[in-house]
Amino acid sequence: MSRVVCHLLLMGVCAGSTAQANSLIDHPLSRSVIDALVTEHSFDRSEMEALFAEGEYLERNVESLANPAERTQSYHQYRPMFISDAMIENGRRFMDEQAQWLDKAEERTGVAPEVIAAIIGVETRYGGFLGQHRTFDALGTLAVTEGRRANYFQRELINFMGISRDQGFAPRSVNGSYAGAMGYPQFMPSSYLAYAIDLDEDGDIDIWNDPIDAIGSVANYLGQHGWRRGQLVATRAHVSGDYLSVKLNSFDRDQDLIDVRAKGWEPVQALSDDAQVHPIRLDGELGAEFWLGYRNFWAISRYNRSIVYSMAVYQLSEELRTAVQSAREGAQ
Repeated sequence: MSRVVCHLLLMGVCAGSTAQANSLIDHPLSRSVIDALVTEHSFDRSEMEALFAEGEYLERNVESLANPAERTQSYHQYRPMFISDAMIENGRRFMDEQAQWLDKAEERTGVAPEVIAAIIGVETRYGGFLGQHRTFDALGTLAVTEGRRANYFQRELINFMGISRDQGFAPRSVNGSYAGAMGYPQFMPSSYLAYAIDLDEDGDIDIWNDPIDAIGSVANYLGQHGWRRGQLVATRAHVSGDYLSVKLNSFDRDQDLIDVRAKGWEPVQALSDDAQVHPIRLDGELGAEFWLGYRNFWAISRYNRSIVYSMAVYQLSEELRTAVQSAREGAQ
């Protein structure tokens, strides 16, 4: 497995570089982050000051964080970005190439191979697009931006610095999302530390270059968030009466199937009456769609607390499952 290893200096930049007018170190909060890295994590102060001076403040990333597509688009606008003939065919190929490891991940965690592949597909086009923003700059920008989430991104930046040191890569040598998510599965640094695993047992956890560890890590993430082996993810629902009589498009875990059935929501495929459910209304291409998400839908939502994201992952996984089955039947 190829590691993200860089034999350059920690900075990954030339020693003679000068601070940019829009560098991270120009922002007051950078000093507290540097202090934490030095006093709590034993980084060298002069190296951290040089790194933050080279780091670029990305104003557009602040804007992107405030208006992500999954929060601003209806489902009929969002779905085609991730469910297309090309996405399905590329996903089928990915599943064929990684069948051994998808099966191993399922054996270990219970998570269906098509769901693992669908998340990697939605996140990075099966590893084809890992992001265009330097992860250090992306995290640094959000860490030094005044606001309610600054503390969160400061912790993520500190986690990332620890990972870069442990993995041996220069902090500004890897790219990811505008929010600092990394690798095939687009894990935030805290998720990497908590859920990334060495599926191929080669002694290194590499989610940047190795799809095998990415597969295991996604499966472990879902498994640790309560995925239930072999159970339904979601199903269409027939609704009679007022669809607003239930708590709609919520990830709260306080509604059971028996409760929503009593209010006119009838699933096409049902689990037991005490099954946790999430009533969903989507604006589909042909109008309103009604669904019930089950516990596994909630597990997917831990990846991204968005109804449209979770539904796109689920529906892509169903397309992938069908495509893999059809290919296997055609080969017989």
